[in-house]
Amino acid sequence: MTKSLAKPKSLKAQITRASLVLAAAALLRERGPEAVTYRKVAEWAGAASSSVGCYFNSVADLLYEAGCYNIDLWIDRAEKVAQVADGLDAAACRERVIDLLMDACLPAESDTLPGHYSQLIAAGESEAVTEAYRKGREALDAAVNRILVRSGVALTPTVVVALVDGGAVKAISEGYDVREVVRSLLETAVGGATAA
Repeated sequence: MTKSLAKPKSLKAQITRASLVLAAAALLRERGPEAVTYRKVAEWAGAASSSVGCYFNSVADLLYEAGCYNIDLWIDRAEKVAQVADGLDAAACRERVIDLLMDACLPAESDTLPGHYSQLIAAGESEAVTEAYRKGREALDAAVNRILVRSGVALTPTVVVALVDGGAVKAISEGYDVREVVRSLLETAVGGATAA
């Protein structure tokens, strides 16, 4: 992966560059990596197409930064939920663990779930995006792990994420309510982890 061009020094240039990353991140979330082109990013950012090449050496560099931005959003969401868990005693956290895990792992808006999972699957088409998501996974897993440890549930973040993401894809592909399917899977797993 090549590095992006040096960060701009003027405030106006920094704002332009940031708007290009935000536009690319939104395109990536809504339409997948194949939709991220210089022309489309510039259009969404309200900038000239030529400006994208001034700030990024390649579409791959832009995709990497967009992927980093997106995973940071998800880490931030999970961190906020982990902070809620940290403020609860173990029994209260245990009582709310399913909701906490769902809040940490799923986008809040149900109407964005199909797009979220479509773009996650499509992320595999871009090495730059998968690299960004892979690098952010450790922080995301750490936040989920804090919830699990606080609640005393003997599951790993990897298992939780697999249940959430697998349940979501199953529900979307079969026309079920994502949150109901994910809740059922987590309840079964948490119940099994408690009984063990």
